[in-house]
Amino acid sequence: MRNAFHDNLLLRRLVAAGFLAACLLLLAAIGPAVAQSAPAPQATVDAPMTVGVHALPPYVMQNKDGSWYGLGIDMLNTMGGRLGKTFRLVEVLPETMVQDVAGGKLDMALGGVPINAADEAVIDFSVPYYSGDLGVALRVVDKIGPTMMFQLLTSPAFLYMLGLLTGPVFVIGALIWLLERRANPEQFEPRPARGVFSGFWWATVTMTTVGYGDKAPVTFFGRLLAMAWMFTALILAAITTAQLAAGLTSSLHTNFVDNIHDLSGLTVGTIADSPAATELGLLNLSFTTFETVPDGLDALENHDIDALVYDRAILQWSLDNYRDLYLSNLEFMQQNYALILPQNDPERDAINVAILQTLESQQWHLILERYLASGVR
Repeated sequence: MRNAFHDNLLLRRLVAAGFLAACLLLLAAIGPAVAQSAPAPQATVDAPMTVGVHALPPYVMQNKDGSWYGLGIDMLNTMGGRLGKTFRLVEVLPETMVQDVAGGKLDMALGGVPINAADEAVIDFSVPYYSGDLGVALRVVDKIGPTMMFQLLTSPAFLYMLGLLTGPVFVIGALIWLLERRANPEQFEPRPARGVFSGFWWATVTMTTVGYGDKAPVTFFGRLLAMAWMFTALILAAITTAQLAAGLTSSLHTNFVDNIHDLSGLTVGTIADSPAATELGLLNLSFTTFETVPDGLDALENHDIDALVYDRAILQWSLDNYRDLYLSNLEFMQQNYALILPQNDPERDAINVAILQTLESQQWHLILERYLASGVR
């Protein structure tokens, strides 16, 4: 009886072991198929950041196909490549750009909003990606107008050359009178006042090579003096002509508006509700406002205003379409452009580092050269 019990127990154990072995063999057979059919875990991809933009050449511009480009856009794309971020650009109104970022509608914004205290109270600015100044656009015709000619004719260089000419003319005129007054009294009167004036007239006519022929020396020493004066006058005339040409060329490259005080005598225009308008108000300068830069430049070209004050880079880009306008060398009130970020944005430090790395790269210099061929920062 006891042996039968042990036999049954052994049989049960053998059956259980066989069943377990069969299960293990079944799992080994279907395991690879299950593993092959199970979906592989996918890497997490960050959603594109929503960036508000507003067209403002050369910082932000839009192609006909709707794509965006410009100084700020190239910086944004370069920065995104360093951070491994992608962006979805959304056009917004410039006056709502800061509020949209502060309210969470946008992850960041890029536009013509210089760093300022009022906006910093509700959002955070990144480090500046571009530093510019206010510039002054003028008409080309103002360069060669009456004011410039008066300045040229009263310049110390011109007065010096005038003295260099008139001094020898008086000396030669007096000497020719002394030599000719007795032998040639018909042309060089014996009376000192009239005779010296006749000598001065002859010396001037000879120097300018007009050669009226109404007066001419007849004595040997008079003619000898005349020959010496002719050669000397040629040299003096050449020097004077070169000096005048140099002065005129220099004046053409000298701006009519050399400092801020020169704006006080002009009819100045700027863009409404812009930092330029604020600055002109602080300087107590009266001005006319326009909605857009082309509106202001059109008014300047049509002589409605004498100067347009606005962001220098924007004026420089826009002036390519205006043949009779130019950009003065005057620069004032530095403006720093940066990305608009939400307050306490955890990405801010990484964004700042990426911007600084971009500014230190050769690629950034190429970007500046593309959009601002002169006066890059």
